Amino acid sequence: MQFLNESNRQLVRERFDKELDDDVTVTLFTQPDLKGLVVPGRDCESCAPTEQLLKEVSELSSKVTLRTINYRENTEESESFSIERIPTIVISRDSETNVRYLGIPSGTEFPVLLEAIVNVSSGAPKLSDDTVTFLERLDSDVSIKVFVTPN
Repeated sequence: MQFLNESNRQLVRERFDKELDDDVTVTLFTQPDLKGLVVPGRDCESCAPTEQLLKEVSELSSKVTLRTINYRENTEESESFSIERIPTIVISRDSETNVRYLGIPSGTEFPVLLEAIVNVSSGAPKLSDDTVTFLERLDSDVSIKVFVTPN
């Protein structure tokens, strides 16, 4: 099943060509598709479609690399990233890994994924000067979580 039609693929390709500065790695923590087999505690309905969508996105620019990590088999790497749920997407540039996305970024969430990839690639968030000043004054780490549910 293909997620992106040719028109969408072209729009994403053009955006990546214009806006990606540095290489970005999109790491997907997932599990292999169980081909319809339901194993309690090990079923992940959105893992396979998430992987397919990310494959399609990564094919649109040589600056986007997709890594797929089996969450259950590669426990050491999963733990090093503090992965607790799947699918989890980690978007990184060099050693920076501060953007995570849990679940499948489809529908209205797809532009959020693209924006994250572009922002990580630039290395500089698109924030106002006031926001940057405020953030520089923080004296401890802050974790921001945004929860989205489908309509």
